[in-house]
Amino acid sequence: MRRAGLVVACALAGCGVPPAPGRVTASDAILYLQSNVRDAAVYLDGRFVAPIDALGRGMAVEPGSHRLELRHEDYYSSYLELELRRAEHKRLAIELAAILP
Repeated sequence: MRRAGLVVACALAGCGVPPAPGRVTASDAILYLQSNVRDAAVYLDGRFVAPIDALGRGMAVEPGSHRLELRHEDYYSSYLELELRRAEHKRLAIELAAILP
């Protein structure tokens, strides 16, 4: 019984368990990406996220400064430096230029 009271007190005080990785929080910014290359790979801060066509419903990102990159072996990569605010929803259209033979 004492432990249950401690858990409730901790939850009320805001010291709960942090959200699990991959879960969206109310403070996350949401990026909606479009590109002329549907299978371009999305990288955020140097880490692979997913192919762009797998992110149709958006991508949750912590607020702050980030480096976004789109890569594809047949196209020049595109890089963007982003500053995202808390709970911001941002739409980006990124065109990749084809590498000529």
